Amino acid sequence: MVVGVTTVVERVSAADLTPDEFVRRYVAENTPVILQGALSEEWARCLQWTPEVIERLAPPGASVRVAPLNADGRDKWVERAELWPGASEVDPIPGIVHEDLVLAVAAARIEVSVSDFVTSLKGNGLLPSLYADGASNLEHSFGFLASEIPGCPDIGRSLLYRRTDLWLGGKTLSTLHFDNYENIFAQLVGAKEFLLYPPGDTQYLVDGRLRKAYATWREPEPGCGGYGTFERLAGGLSTETVLNYAAYNIHSPPPEFAERAAKLRPTVARVEQGEVLYLPFGWWHQVQAVPSPEHGLCASAASFFEPFFVRLQPKSFAKPGPLVPNPRYRQLCKRLGLDSDEEEDDSVDAK
Repeated sequence: MVVGVTTVVERVSAADLTPDEFVRRYVAENTPVILQGALSEEWARCLQWTPEVIERLAPPGASVRVAPLNADGRDKWVERAELWPGASEVDPIPGIVHEDLVLAVAAARIEVSVSDFVTSLKGNGLLPSLYADGASNLEHSFGFLASEIPGCPDIGRSLLYRRTDLWLGGKTLSTLHFDNYENIFAQLVGAKEFLLYPPGDTQYLVDGRLRKAYATWREPEPGCGGYGTFERLAGGLSTETVLNYAAYNIHSPPPEFAERAAKLRPTVARVEQGEVLYLPFGWWHQVQAVPSPEHGLCASAASFFEPFFVRLQPKSFAKPGPLVPNPRYRQLCKRLGLDSDEEEDDSVDAK
């Protein structure tokens, strides 16, 4: 159950926006929007993908690196550290406020054949659900699909492009987090439902850094059949820490976080096939995939750009710093008349 008054992301026609006007109205205002008609005809082939098409496009014997998922479609979640052997013996890390919590990861990415990945989308009962979840995967694993994707949508031409990643899976659910870049997110197959919170809600969601803990995927013994297991091992407790994941479950906040959760300002967006979501820098998002009922695939392409705003590094490692304009966009701001004498833009975190 999500607390707070929920708003809905605006839908607009991309035909009514130039790339510069898109920056003025949405990027500079740090405001999400769903764009209709933002994908040119060159994207048509991506909208026809099925698991079988992906397998057919792959070179013979190709393999990919993908993330194993928990049974409910999650690859990360916050849980008690005591569930992990050896958690009471690990050295403390600066910035961690709750040593009793970890950000659990279903497992480190594994390498599988494209055939096995496609089979997992259909739920074969032996492999876990597998997710191609970004991480430069178009460059490193799914390069055979690069010719199908015509770069980034034209609406982002005024921004500083980084790369495009793929998100290929079935019934996936991402844990609430934020990213440090601008995201023009094209929904290719199926739909995705976003639960969003503005950067100003960061103070209610972050409570120190979280230590990452990686489970280990164990395949079933040969000849035994059945589904494999995820195991918590002492070696999975890492020294990696993150600030961009919520410290608690927003759907059932524990008592100590109830007051913070009540102040959250949720926004929802359902992105249908062929639509594009602009997800601004710093916006928190939980994403539920809605696969195609015909073949079980949900596919998206996220084009990432240099952030229009950046965070100052605070002296404390335990909380994110304030947002300020990114100097890399100084010339663009000057050209569009967006430059200001103020060094900080307090209005961003106030949203």
